[in-house]
Amino acid sequence: MAVSIPASWMPDADMRRIHVHWTAGRHKANPVDLKSYHVLVEGDGKLRRGNCPISANDPARRKSGEPRANHTLNANSHAIGVSMCGMFNARERPFDPGPAPLTEAQWAAMTQAVAILAQRYGVPVTNETILTHAEVQPNLSIAQRNKWDITALPFDPGTLGAQAVGDRMRREIAAALDALGADRGPPPDRMKPPRFRVSGVKPSTLNFRDGPDGEVVGALPEGTRVERLGISGGWWQVRTPAGHVGWVWHGFLRAI
Repeated sequence: MAVSIPASWMPDADMRRIHVHWTAGRHKANPVDLKSYHVLVEGDGKLRRGNCPISANDPARRKSGEPRANHTLNANSHAIGVSMCGMFNARERPFDPGPAPLTEAQWAAMTQAVAILAQRYGVPVTNETILTHAEVQPNLSIAQRNKWDITALPFDPGTLGAQAVGDRMRREIAAALDALGADRGPPPDRMKPPRFRVSGVKPSTLNFRDGPDGEVVGALPEGTRVERLGISGGWWQVRTPAGHVGWVWHGFLRAI
């Protein structure tokens, strides 16, 4: 299902991160959900606009008395809150998604929606700028009271843990951004992904993989320029000049 976000949902604002959650409710957005998040994805993949404008989470644009979306403890300024409706009465261990599990349709719609928001606000795809609620504490060092959204996917039992789920999410968001192609405008200079050059692999090439230490899907010759999109230990997610997104070992990249 193709996803679009009306321009009226995306007012001018200085947004630097996108946090992805689940609501811990049913598959339909309720009044608390609408108050807490900027964009909600219901169980069938349809989007709902939250009650608080994105601009209210930009301290410089927030109007006097205007409520902001308090989606992440102590991390709401300059951050967009996107949430999938579901996971009511879910249990982390042993994992039980409850009567309203996340659906594949929601997940796909969420990744497309986040890509559109990232394009609009110039947010790069890294594990510190586009992340799940469960990654906020480890990645940003902001305590979150044991939040575990999202550490498991009901439709993909093989992907477990905050980092694994976050890495899958970022791969799919990066692919969705690539699909937007020429429609994507350049991000602000402060938010441009850092650039590197492949160095030290001659006379061979640098393996280009489908995930951290994953299957080799290509090779990058000496001197190839790439943009870093994400980090998982010593593995870096990069984008090539041709727009391909994959993972390489960081030791063979030098900053430009």
